[in-house]
Amino acid sequence: MNRLSIRIAAASAVTAVALGVAAPAATAAEARRADAAAEQAADTLQPTAADVRDLVSRMRAHGANPAEIAEFEQYAAQLEDGSGHHRAKRALGMGTIVRKLIVAGLRHGGSWAGKIVGKVSKKSGRFIARNGNKIADAIEDVEGWSETALAVAMVKAGIPTDVAYDIARAIMMVAV
Repeated sequence: MNRLSIRIAAASAVTAVALGVAAPAATAAEARRADAAAEQAADTLQPTAADVRDLVSRMRAHGANPAEIAEFEQYAAQLEDGSGHHRAKRALGMGTIVRKLIVAGLRHGGSWAGKIVGKVSKKSGRFIARNGNKIADAIEDVEGWSETALAVAMVKAGIPTDVAYDIARAIMMVAV
C-alpha cells in the first residue's frame, strides 16, 4: 500500500471516530465478516468438481447406473466452469442433482460423503460408514426433503432415532 492510501485511511478513521460513527461501522464490518465466514463454511459443504469425480469413479467401480454417472460427470463439468453452484433457494425434488449426489454419496462413499459424515457425531458417523446403503434406501424415495421427513423415513427403516436425526440434520446442511 502506498503512503497516500495510508494517509487517506488514517484521516478517514480519525474523522469516523470524531463523528461517533466508529462503533456502528465496526459492528457492520464484524457482521459482514461473520456473514462471509458463514457463507464460506456453507460453500465448503457443497460438492466440488473433484468431489463429484471421486464419487463417479467409485460408482463406476461398483457398477452403478451409467445414465446417473453421465449426469454427474456433466454436473462436475458445470462446477468447473462455474455454472454449477447456485446458492439460491432450491427445491429438493426427486430430480435435483444435489439430492441424487447425496444418495449416491451415501451409497458409494467417497470424499464428499466424508463431508456429510464429518457433520454428525462419531456414533452417527460410524453408523453411516456401516449402513450407507440402508440410509440411502430409506431416504431415496422421500417426497419432500426436510429434516423431519428424512429422520422419520430413517427411523421407519430401523435406524436408531438419535442417529437418524443427526444424519438428517447433516444432510440438510449439505442439501440447502
